[in-house]
Amino acid sequence: MPATMPQATQQDWVKTVLFDRGYLARLRGEAIKVYLAIIEASGGLPDRSVTMSLGRLMSRTQLSCPTVIGCLARLEELGLVVSTTRQRGKVKTYYISDPPGAEGADEGWSVVGP
Repeated sequence: MPATMPQATQQDWVKTVLFDRGYLARLRGEAIKVYLAIIEASGGLPDRSVTMSLGRLMSRTQLSCPTVIGCLARLEELGLVVSTTRQRGKVKTYYISDPPGAEGADEGWSVVGP
């Protein structure tokens, strides 16, 4: 049975991946919507698999089929999700990875006190 993470830790993980590791800057267009829909379906936890149909992703994001497919390809290219089933016309299972920091993620950024 997987351990549950406190809500703050889940939010911290998403913040870390998107901001601290530099993936938000590398996501283009609508890919963030698809990524967040997959994260939401997984309960907001990394290192989990979630089974979703293309239709469900389209419904959750209000995006067209070609747009969702393109976004999924970009997310896989970045290593944010991995499609673990490849059967055409079937519901797919996506693994939400906990990716390493993106190259150049910290360039040009500094944290200024409160």
